[in-house]
Amino acid sequence: MTAKEIALKHLQKSADHHSAIGKCEQKIAKAHGDIAASHTDQILAQGHRDLADYHGASAQHHQTRAKHFLEMHQGLSGIAPELLDEHSDAGDELRSSAGLRDLLKRAGCLQD
Repeated sequence: MTAKEIALKHLQKSADHHSAIGKCEQKIAKAHGDIAASHTDQILAQGHRDLADYHGASAQHHQTRAKHFLEMHQGLSGIAPELLDEHSDAGDELRSSAGLRDLLKRAGCLQD
């Protein structure tokens, strides 16, 4: 599996997750709103209205995150696979500079 495929799969799973959580939060907000509407005690009703507002805001947050991940997925889908190369020159240089052989060369203890 290439880096691009891994990223696309992760973005799709993240979007699906946030979408599902958003729907669940909407249901919870609706339930609290219905309970608040039928309450006879105004103090308890206000508590449920507050919870409905909280869960509504949470649902909106998760829907926004799902949209963001879908947009990233769509944007990444158009990128050529070679731009997401598994090994970059900078990464190769970093790995080689961390090796003992290169360290000895830099210290002048090892000749080519």
